[in-house]
Amino acid sequence: MSRSPFFQSRDRPKYIQTMESNQQSTSQQLFSWVREQKYKLAGATFAASMVGSFILVGRNPYLTGKQKIVQARVYAQGLTLAVIVSLAALDMADRQKPYISQRKEAVKQSDGEN
Repeated sequence: MSRSPFFQSRDRPKYIQTMESNQQSTSQQLFSWVREQKYKLAGATFAASMVGSFILVGRNPYLTGKQKIVQARVYAQGLTLAVIVSLAALDMADRQKPYISQRKEAVKQSDGEN
C-alpha cells in the first residue's frame, strides 16, 4: 500500500517524515504546510487584513475614526471568512480521499486484534 504524501504517522521517526516531505513537489509541500498550520493561517490572515484594510480605509477623508475602524473590521472579517471557507473545503476534500478510509479500516482491524 503506498502512502499519501500528506499522511504522517505519529509513530514514525521525524527523519523519515522529513525524507518523505523532500520528495514532494512544491505545491504538495505548500498544501501540506497549509493543512498543518490552518488555524495560525486564519489568525494571521485576520491580523494582516485588519492592518491592510485600515490603511486602505484610512485614505478616505470623509469617514470618522470610528467609521474607519468599523469598515476595516468588516473588510478583514470578509477576507478571513473567505480563507476559513477555503480551508474547510480543503479539509473536506482531504476527508474524501481514499487513504483516509484505508487508515480507518486499518485502525478498526488493529482494534479488533487487541
